[in-house]
Amino acid sequence: MLIVTSSAVPIVDLITQRLLSAFATGLSWPMGLLGLGAIALYGLVALPIGLRTGFLVRQRAAVSPLSLGLDMLRRLIAPALVEETIFRVLLLPHPAEGVSEARWLLWGSVSLVAFVLYHVALDQIVYRGAGAGLSDPRFLALAGWLGLVLTGAYWLTGSLWLVVLIHWAVVLVWVYGLGGWARLAKPVWGSKPPATGL
Repeated sequence: MLIVTSSAVPIVDLITQRLLSAFATGLSWPMGLLGLGAIALYGLVALPIGLRTGFLVRQRAAVSPLSLGLDMLRRLIAPALVEETIFRVLLLPHPAEGVSEARWLLWGSVSLVAFVLYHVALDQIVYRGAGAGLSDPRFLALAGWLGLVLTGAYWLTGSLWLVVLIHWAVVLVWVYGLGGWARLAKPVWGSKPPATGL
């Protein structure tokens, strides 16, 4: 565990320590297997529910190779890296902190609720009126399940990189193979779409 020198503001020390610990916890073969297991566990629940309710549809996104590569990179940064840094690393105690299970579960619950509510806000602010469905109860159930799986993976490993890769893989499957591209194609920022688009 990396140790941070003390500042005058304890919360700054805590956040800095969590960031350093999570970034420094690299990947290993056992973690890779855990990540594959987490993706499989997520898929075993999410795919039947999503397909049966009609939220997930078998639909491939038609994009050029260059656009695909750039969009995949963008989705690695946001949502995967940004959301995992906020909802797992900053809100959850790193395993090296040695907090009690009860306290960890309390923070895990706070993190999970915040993660789900964030998607509602994202739908209302960024995708307002575009039909992205991020406020759809079916999406929120899938997002909540993903948040739970990611929280468990972070609890077991303390690795930002593992949860980022799991999150990224799930997003890519949804966007490019299960109808996410069509749902997210029209973000609204104020009255016009952002210059970067999708």
